[in-house]
Amino acid sequence: MLNQSAEYGLRAAVHLATLPDDEHASASDISERTKVPIPYLQKVLRTLTRAGVLKARRGMGGGFSLAKASNEITVLEILDAFDSSPQRIEKCPLGISGHTRLCPLHSLIDEQVANAVQIFATTTIRDILDTQSDIKPLCESQARVTLGLPTDKQTG
Repeated sequence: MLNQSAEYGLRAAVHLATLPDDEHASASDISERTKVPIPYLQKVLRTLTRAGVLKARRGMGGGFSLAKASNEITVLEILDAFDSSPQRIEKCPLGISGHTRLCPLHSLIDEQVANAVQIFATTTIRDILDTQSDIKPLCESQARVTLGLPTDKQTG
C-alpha cells in the first residue's frame, strides 16, 4: 500500500519527533536510527522539507527537525508528500459502461480504502509514539540500554 519513500518518510518523522524541540538531527544520524540508506534518505528529507513537514538548518548545529509539533503532523500528510495516499475507487475500474455506480465488490473495497484514509488523516506522529505497546518505534538503542547491552555508539 505504501511506497518505499513514504515508509522512509514516516520513519524519519517518528525519529525526529523523539528529539527535544530545539534539537536537529543530521542526515547520517537519521539514517543510522531509521536504518534507511543515506543517499535515499537525503531525497526523502528534501521531499519532506518541500512539503513543509520538516525544516532544514545548514551549518554548525544544523540538520533536520519537524516543521511543526508532532501532534500536528498526520500520517496522511507524509503519505501525500510521496503520492502514496490510498486511492479511492470513483468509477468502475473495469470500465463497464452499464455500471453507473460501483458494484458490491468495488463498493466494499472503496469503503475500506476510505477507512484507511480516515485513519491516516486523524493519526499523528505523536499518536504513533504515544501508542500503548511493549514495542516502541525505532527504539532499539533504548531497549539495548534497558537490557544493559552496548548501544550503537558504544559498539562503534
